[in-house]
This record gives sequence, structure tokens and C-alpha cells, in this order.
Amino acid sequence: MPRRIAVVVAGGKGLRMQSEVKKQFMVLDGIPVLMRTLMVFDSHPHVDDMVLVVPASDLKFCRDELLAAFDLSTPLHLVAGGVTRQDSVRNGLTHVAGILGDKTSAVVLVHDGVRPFVSAALIDTCLDAAKDTGACIPALQVSDTVKESCDGNTIDRTLDRSKLFRAQTPQVFGLNTILGAFDHAAATGFSGTDEASILEHAGIPVRMVPGERFNIKLTTPEDLDLAGYLLKRKAT
Repeated sequence: MPRRIAVVVAGGKGLRMQSEVKKQFMVLDGIPVLMRTLMVFDSHPHVDDMVLVVPASDLKFCRDELLAAFDLSTPLHLVAGGVTRQDSVRNGLTHVAGILGDKTSAVVLVHDGVRPFVSAALIDTCLDAAKDTGACIPALQVSDTVKESCDGNTIDRTLDRSKLFRAQTPQVFGLNTILGAFDHAAATGFSGTDEASILEHAGIPVRMVPGERFNIKLTTPEDLDLAGYLLKRKAT
């Protein structure tokens, strides 16, 4: 059975949240967003380890205050992130490789720390798909009409929404596969906006499975309002 390791990345500054508190540390009904995310993976029976990647400046707070206040049962490794998300994920993957004796059968689930509503069912779906293909992400087909504009004021063209999908996390990969793709990105100077784009750049196929509407990334104050609604809905 492969070792399955969740790499949770929490490096956001919360600028769009218009708050002095970083979005991952904002409290939702008494529990910080990041802890809610970690608790989903902690309670999942098919996650063996967790790696939490945060800015170096947040390491002490996470270790001494955030994590100390909650009783997680899954082994958790705290890792300093890098300048970019890509750097941070690579740091997490490098740590995973360092703690494993055999990398060939390991599977990693890279997840945004501010997506606390991911379901156990979606995690299972992604793990199952990655077992067959080696790389899988959840995604939702775009329902709105999407316009392309170079200057932000005038429409240049309308994109075919039947071919457009919004990527979510967890993005699940064989460890050797994603490490090789990151090495290729570093060698070619490529910067991706998510892990799947790094595999795409390396010519590695990535399977998509249906994402979840409420697997939202908390980015704006409006997202927090929706999060509050989702918590109330979950409680009823």
C-alpha cells in the first residue's frame, strides 16, 4: 500500500481579505481556517502523514500556538515555505522525499490551506483516480460566459466555456512523478500557477475528476460570509 501524504500549503497574506490577520488564521466558528483544513485530512482514514508548509515567519506561531491548541492524531511535519507557492510546494515535496525510504510508491495530495470544506469523498475520488493515472485534480466546468481582454476594458474575444474548467485541490500525484516535473520546471525556468500546470509543462497527462461546488478557496470577505453559511448548513 503506498504511503499517502497530504501537503497543505498556507502562505497567503490575506490582502484581498482586507484584514490584518492572514486568511489562513482567521477564525470560523471558533476554529482557525487552517486548522479546519488540517482536521479534514487528519480524520481521513487514507492519509498517513501531513506536511504543513507555511512562511518561515509563521513557523513559531503555528508550532507553539495553533497546532498546540488542537489534538491531531496524524503525524504532522512543519516546513518553511519559499518565496512563491511553487517554491513552497517544492519545499514540502523535498521534505516528503527526505522522510521516506521508498519514494516509488508514495502519493502526495497537495492542498490549499484555505479550502476547509473539501470532503472526504472528494479526497477518495482523487486518490482512486491518481492510482490509475499517476496524476489527478478535481475541477469544475465553467458555467459563466468567459471573456478575454488584454487591457481589462475592452473584450477581445469570448472563450468556449465548454472547454474551460476551474481547478481545485487536492491535486494528487505519485511522488516521483511530481518531483520529476518540478525538476523540469526548475531546469527550464517555468513558473506554474498550480501543480497540474507544472506537470503539463513537463508533458505529463493529468486526469480531471468532478470537483465540488463548495470546495471554495477563502480569498475575499464574501467568501467568509459563504463559509459561515456552509458551517450552519453542515450543522443542521
